[in-house]
Amino acid sequence: MSDQSSQNVEYRGYVITPKPVQGHDDLWHDGYQIFKGRISVSSRTNTDSHHSTLSAANDSSVELAKTEVDNLVAMNG
Repeated sequence: MSDQSSQNVEYRGYVITPKPVQGHDDLWHDGYQIFKGRISVSSRTNTDSHHSTLSAANDSSVELAKTEVDNLVAMNG
């Protein structure tokens, strides 16, 4: 995946960087990194989600990361 294919998303004071990866099955798996300021607070790769296109994987990765951000905000509330 090229860096040009993903867009950072600002959400609730965090920055989400989608980082899907293509598996050996030619499907895309969700992946992302979450930052607070310039510090990485979470990273996930090769999730069980599978997508046939990079675009779908980017969108899904962002949505999955937003759920994690919601949980981080709730815990640190």
